[in-house]
Amino acid sequence: MKLSRLEKLTFPIFLFVFEVIFLVIYGLLVRYDEAGAPHQDLVAVSQHVEAGGTADEFTRNLQSSLSTVKTYPFFQDVHVMIFIGFGFLMTFLRRYGFGSVAFNMLVAAFAIQWYTIASGVYTFIEQSKTNTCCSIHVSIESMVTADFGAAAALITMGAVLGRASPFQLIVITFFEIIFYSSNEALNHFVFKAADIGGSMLIHTFGAYFGLGVSVMLYRKKASNHPKNSTVYHSDLFAMIGAIFLWMFWPSFNGALASGNAQYRAVINTYYSMTASVISTFIFSMLFNNKRKLDMTHIQNASLAGGVAVGSVADMVLQPWGALLIGFLAGFISVVGYRLFSDCLEKIYIQDTCGVHNLHGLPGVFSGIASAIAAGVAEISAADGKVAYGPSLYLVFPARTPSANVTEFSGLGISPSVGRDAGTQAGFQLALLASTLTISIAGGLLTGAIVHCLPAFNNLDDEHLYDDEEFWELPDDADNYLPVLVSQQDHQEPDGQYETTIGLRQREVRGRQSSMAPDEMKQSTV
Repeated sequence: MKLSRLEKLTFPIFLFVFEVIFLVIYGLLVRYDEAGAPHQDLVAVSQHVEAGGTADEFTRNLQSSLSTVKTYPFFQDVHVMIFIGFGFLMTFLRRYGFGSVAFNMLVAAFAIQWYTIASGVYTFIEQSKTNTCCSIHVSIESMVTADFGAAAALITMGAVLGRASPFQLIVITFFEIIFYSSNEALNHFVFKAADIGGSMLIHTFGAYFGLGVSVMLYRKKASNHPKNSTVYHSDLFAMIGAIFLWMFWPSFNGALASGNAQYRAVINTYYSMTASVISTFIFSMLFNNKRKLDMTHIQNASLAGGVAVGSVADMVLQPWGALLIGFLAGFISVVGYRLFSDCLEKIYIQDTCGVHNLHGLPGVFSGIASAIAAGVAEISAADGKVAYGPSLYLVFPARTPSANVTEFSGLGISPSVGRDAGTQAGFQLALLASTLTISIAGGLLTGAIVHCLPAFNNLDDEHLYDDEEFWELPDDADNYLPVLVSQQDHQEPDGQYETTIGLRQREVRGRQSSMAPDEMKQSTV
């Protein structure tokens, strides 16, 4: 049954209420961090001059300036990935282009605002130790992490794309950010695992949370639904999104790294991405009976190298190691699309975008790779270990000794718990297990809530994978987005429904066949 105007009205009212609540919370708690505080720069310069320095010298090294110069270019790239890359990658559905791009924008904007609050609450734990509680400080770095939270929400959106109403997408995002922030805080305070590119915290979490939600939103008629398909131009638009993601992925993995660790993160991701492209073309054609390429593989599996290298991007892999990870990731992703997608359908898991194959499987692979890399990492090379030097403490902060680290203070390294390599490897796997557990359990719970409450605008079968329910479409939309007629109107002998365009063309041919030659010529003109 089509949603009534009154039912649809609940969605903007819900958004309005939440935005008012967010405004109140931001007004009470959210503040710029020290680098963005008013007059902070002037006070710092005065103190520096009083100590015998020059104002010009200090201005060049202001914390606010350094943060902007270092992090903002990376943030720009990540932001493009979130709002253009993810959005256009999901435009492959023939009748869901508006929803893919625009709901992507809405979910991301909502996730950014909500993540700032949800993750900021956990900073109160550290603030309480210094009696500075309670405020949430935002910076350019926190803008990057907020985009990362949005990325997890968009990955989940991909799993239920076209099967969840915009109201449901917002509710799913609301609960997901709570679980996501909790898992992130658990890693920060307990596991202290290295995951610079978020392959576990972002990609694995978003994928399996989405699959958990998808189980609860299972619709029998969504399987093999005629609108869950592509047309030539929709696949082309999706490929544009894939290329944007592919281009900027090194920034995604390197944005929060520092020093030579950031240098390695960019290079390793760069080469891993190239390898996953080559691997995807190889195995897409090999696994196809007609030895043809599948655009779904090219759009998605070619990006798997960025996911698979994420947890180990800042580690000492050497370029050959990055190539190997990317090549294996492309293979794993193509195998996922060829084999695992059908298996998921059989156990009532519908995955519209194949996030399990692009984000889930490569994310798990990256988590396992990070445990192996952590197990062989040491300050100096000995007994088959990989030498990191002082960079070991940048990549694995929990391995920093609890004392006698003054020689590394210039690198921003602080005392920690002093783990050995084996213990750190175990905590890498612990984060992977935690991520899988929290994401799946959280997804199932969220999906149950969204499915059971009709106020969240459940879609009927007729409007799955279709923009028509929520968008004012252009008058010529049906010329580009064929609408399938009902079974009662017309059905082909093989059981397939004919599109309205097909019917119109058949009617025109019928009229022309009954015309006299002169009339047909005039009609053609």
